[in-house]
Amino acid sequence: MINIRKFILAILSFWVLYPELIAQNIPVQSRVSDKSLKVEIVKTSKRVIIDGNLDDSIWLNTTFYGGFQQYYPYDTSLSISKTRFSLCHDDRFLYAAMICDNRNPDKPFVVNNLKRDFSVTSHDAVVLSLSPFLDGQNGFSFGVTPYNAQREGAIENGGVFGVSTAWDQVWYSETQITDSFWYAEMAIPLASIRFVPNAKKWGVNVSRIDLKNNEISNFKKVPRNFNFSTLVFADTLVWKQPLTKKFFNGVWVPYISNNFIQERAGDKISQLPRIGFDAKLALTQSLNLDATLNPDFAQVDVDQQQVNLTRFSLFFPERRQFFIENSDLFANFGFRQIRPFFSRRIGLAPDRTNIPIQYGLRVSGKYGNNLRLGLMNVSTEARGLGAVSNINYSVLALQKKVLEASNIGFIAVHDERLGGKERDFNTVLGTEFNLLTTDNRLAGKAFIQKSIYPGLNANRGFAHATWLMYKTLEWNIMWNHEYVSRMFNARNGFVPRVDNYDPSTGKVVKWDYWRLEPMIKRIFYPTNQYINNVSFDLYNSSYYDSTWVPTESYTNLKSELNFQNSTSISILAYHQYFRLFLPFAPVNLPGGGFLTGIHNMYGFKTSVSSNNRKPLTLSGSVDMGSYFIGNKQEYLADISWRVPGLGSRRIPRLYLSGNLRHININFGDSGTYQIDLIGLKADYSFSTTTYLIGYWQLNAQNKLMNVNIRFQWRYRPMSDIFIVFAQNWDRTSLMLKPQSETWGFAGRSLAVKMAYWF
Repeated sequence: MINIRKFILAILSFWVLYPELIAQNIPVQSRVSDKSLKVEIVKTSKRVIIDGNLDDSIWLNTTFYGGFQQYYPYDTSLSISKTRFSLCHDDRFLYAAMICDNRNPDKPFVVNNLKRDFSVTSHDAVVLSLSPFLDGQNGFSFGVTPYNAQREGAIENGGVFGVSTAWDQVWYSETQITDSFWYAEMAIPLASIRFVPNAKKWGVNVSRIDLKNNEISNFKKVPRNFNFSTLVFADTLVWKQPLTKKFFNGVWVPYISNNFIQERAGDKISQLPRIGFDAKLALTQSLNLDATLNPDFAQVDVDQQQVNLTRFSLFFPERRQFFIENSDLFANFGFRQIRPFFSRRIGLAPDRTNIPIQYGLRVSGKYGNNLRLGLMNVSTEARGLGAVSNINYSVLALQKKVLEASNIGFIAVHDERLGGKERDFNTVLGTEFNLLTTDNRLAGKAFIQKSIYPGLNANRGFAHATWLMYKTLEWNIMWNHEYVSRMFNARNGFVPRVDNYDPSTGKVVKWDYWRLEPMIKRIFYPTNQYINNVSFDLYNSSYYDSTWVPTESYTNLKSELNFQNSTSISILAYHQYFRLFLPFAPVNLPGGGFLTGIHNMYGFKTSVSSNNRKPLTLSGSVDMGSYFIGNKQEYLADISWRVPGLGSRRIPRLYLSGNLRHININFGDSGTYQIDLIGLKADYSFSTTTYLIGYWQLNAQNKLMNVNIRFQWRYRPMSDIFIVFAQNWDRTSLMLKPQSETWGFAGRSLAVKMAYWF
């Protein structure tokens, strides 16, 4: 007769230990060298249950791949923390299973909180990278922490600069943690991935970030001097049964919101209700149509305040959903300060207030494996821009793959302000070549752009540049040149150095310029248990006017020491040169005075960053030297604390961070000036889908202080409820004591929004 109690205990024991048995008995295929090992993905007829247990029959009958190569702290051996993975698919999903050794189980995982789109530089995680087009340039990344916080992103520009987590998509995952292993299971809808049907091969890599044991590893070796998401190092994923089905991918995200606004103390609270939607429709499996009507920006993260001691405007990143997917196709033409298209020009005024967007349409993606295209049309109201009616924006972008991982591109950007007596438009045409070799040693770009607008001659209004970088484990050598004509006008782009404000006349003076930017860096890797690498680099950035007379130059000699535990120390000596051809005041000098003439400045800077695997991390720098007619001391400090989790699982939920920038400028008889920029932030995760974020900022330069509190609940995949409260204060003079100032109310708002992802 069966003992019921023993039978139940036996079943429970088997259920708990089953993943351990799988991990100990799975068939593992491991590479024996750095050469490629083809990964096969098989089809299953049964739906895989995503629960993190890996007890589905498919995982017992497929091969798990192991033999990960260490990436950090060294890249010359197999990883110590073992990782194994397997892939399969059915008609709807691509499934992934990962088994990760839990070395030193008594040590807590390095995880800040449960928030989505975490940073892999500060979280334990396992990441799956997919390259469906085998172009070395574009792919997708899906990662989870041991506590099942998700991170998905688009791999752009070959992954050389990492992954853009602004891309969002619906997918599913679960994790389980034991004393010996932690497990991850993923289900990625095939409709969510852009690919070309019938392709027999993709690119694939799996990365394991095991920060608590100070190790990062990859299935396919990636040299440690490159980003571990770099696609040219991906392995080959072979489809046993190529995907022939064309999946319908249609997404409709309607929203309803209300914004309660009080602009001044004592004013009545006004309301701004809005209804609109974003929509996405797959024209092909790799080409999307995006549409938006009356988009709402209540969910946008608050911009981080910046101090500006230059003569030029600052760059703020794009965060709005409509512009995100394939954003690099439009936004990465040109250079950082020669952008023909910058999406924040649409719907956001220079003071970062919203300009209503009436509608937006965008087609973007791949046409086959070798051609990438994008077409966008957006219409906005002309609030505050001097136009009588609306403004229409159009952008066309094309990229054609050449060689193994390079491409040539073309872009056309056009806007027209309608309703005026005379035609008012601006067009920029550009073409460029982007170079990337299969070993990633050579990367470069060359482009030329041309402005077209009323009154401009055909032979004027050009910008061009070249950039080339040679990178090995020991050397990093770079060359860059830039030229921008004062007739070059990209009013839908970001080209700040052409416009120079003349405070003596109150007008903007346009100047063309040349820039030369060489750099050489040497890196040493000592065989030392404490030091990972030591580097020395010499860098110069110099600007010249049209007659090649220098106007501005910056040169530094830098040495950096990186320890095995991720602590780093750097020292830097620099020289700056300015020929101020227009009056300039970095601060408000007495009597409205300005600086002119030639200035040579010398300084010294040292920076320290602590071990980022610890719960409490610190970084800071001290910059001291001459500054125009006086001297300057600048202090930077960043602190973050990963508040330890409570309970048996020690799940971390609260992450606190703060930053301080203090600048002290002494101009002798012209006065002493202090500028402070302070930010405090608290991130609390109720779960992997519910977050509360509070941000307080003080910018003494702009005399602005603000608080932003944002609650987000993702009540179903990609469907959110947002509640955002913001309040601003500014520094105003007291009527009775004009020489003193106080903080005064400068407006508050409460935004409530609900979006549903169909």
